[in-house]
Amino acid sequence: MGLRRRWRAMVDKHTQGTVLGVLVLLICIASGCAFWLSFQRVAGIYLHEMERIVREMQEDFLQVSVDNLVLEIQGLKEAELQRLANLAAGRRQLFELELALDPARLPSSFRELMEGTPELTGVLWNRATGELLYGAGELRGGDPAVFFAFYEELVHGDLEALWGVSRSFLEARLREAVREQLARQQLGRGMWLSISKGPGGAEPDQGLSYSRWYEEFGWRITMGVHPAELQGYLSPGEAAGGKLLVLLSLRLVLILVLVVVAALGLVVLVEYLFFRRHTDQLELAVSEDLLTGAKSRRAGVEALSSAFAAFQGGEESPDLFMFDLDRLKQINDSYGHSAGDQVLQMVAAAVRRALGGAGEIIRWGGDEFVVLAWGQGPQLGESMVQAVSALSFSFDGELVQISISLGAARFEPGDQSFQEALERADQALYVVKRAKREALER
Repeated sequence: MGLRRRWRAMVDKHTQGTVLGVLVLLICIASGCAFWLSFQRVAGIYLHEMERIVREMQEDFLQVSVDNLVLEIQGLKEAELQRLANLAAGRRQLFELELALDPARLPSSFRELMEGTPELTGVLWNRATGELLYGAGELRGGDPAVFFAFYEELVHGDLEALWGVSRSFLEARLREAVREQLARQQLGRGMWLSISKGPGGAEPDQGLSYSRWYEEFGWRITMGVHPAELQGYLSPGEAAGGKLLVLLSLRLVLILVLVVVAALGLVVLVEYLFFRRHTDQLELAVSEDLLTGAKSRRAGVEALSSAFAAFQGGEESPDLFMFDLDRLKQINDSYGHSAGDQVLQMVAAAVRRALGGAGEIIRWGGDEFVVLAWGQGPQLGESMVQAVSALSFSFDGELVQISISLGAARFEPGDQSFQEALERADQALYVVKRAKREALER
């Protein structure tokens, strides 16, 4: 029989090695085919990605360039507005000074200052008679904000003066300033720039471009790159793609060798992790109660046996407690088993807190638990009873209190196993339950 077992073990080991070898060979063949197919497409993928990156970089550059140009235009506009606003405000000071010296000279002074300042447009009239003293009559009585970008107004008696910078003048002045600004800029090779009036964008054959609408003056600002310039970036990439194919082909053999080693290592590692994981899960399932987190009965038997062996070796006996829940069946029948599961979990947690890490709680079966504790004394039983009694639950809107019945015992010199101490704790438990039942009947 021993020879037969050794022969079967050798066969099993040989079979496992053969399976691993075949698996590694299949992985190598699949990897080689995958690499070979990848080489057929890598050049196209490389060029496609390169073209995408170049276009994205150019798009980002065009967008940043146009956005910066818009900021420059906005800065020019604000600077020009400030200059013209100061000019208009300065004319107000002159008019107010003229009124203080000689009000009768206001019409002639207004004419001289307006004609000497071509940037400004103004009108002067007599409000009492309606006589137009200077300027265009259509500016009188309308909304100045429609015609002027900004304006000043002065009223003295029957005379009323209105002057400022027209929107058309400001746009023309700004366009000229932008033209001068662009003339000083140097665009990159193959790039173009246009500022058009209206919503029209780039021409279809102008290659890559980016546009931005400058709403205030109705300008379409567009910057682009000619197609030939884009192709100039991509041509070196085609040569680089060919070199990349050669390098990848030369490295195929080395990669396959590495794949063989890596595949073998991976198989061994997966096998180890698989068995280790399932072993850990099995140990956990065997040693722990999944609902309450207490030790399972099997793990509890091992703990009690170990504690009894230590007692027989001369160590002090631990305290053994056995308890069960007084109304669990009633709770299950009234509120469902999910409510009963919740009660079991909370009771186990409360007892674990009362132990404070100085003992083990074991789910012996159903709603029956065993507690193994060291150095706590009989008062631990009262602490566990009080900890559970402090719990309260709400099921279907009803408040439910929980209690346990508990019995205690210790190992004694005449005991043959831990079972005898456990039976004494069980008997004490039923004495408590009987006393509770008799108290209820009375």
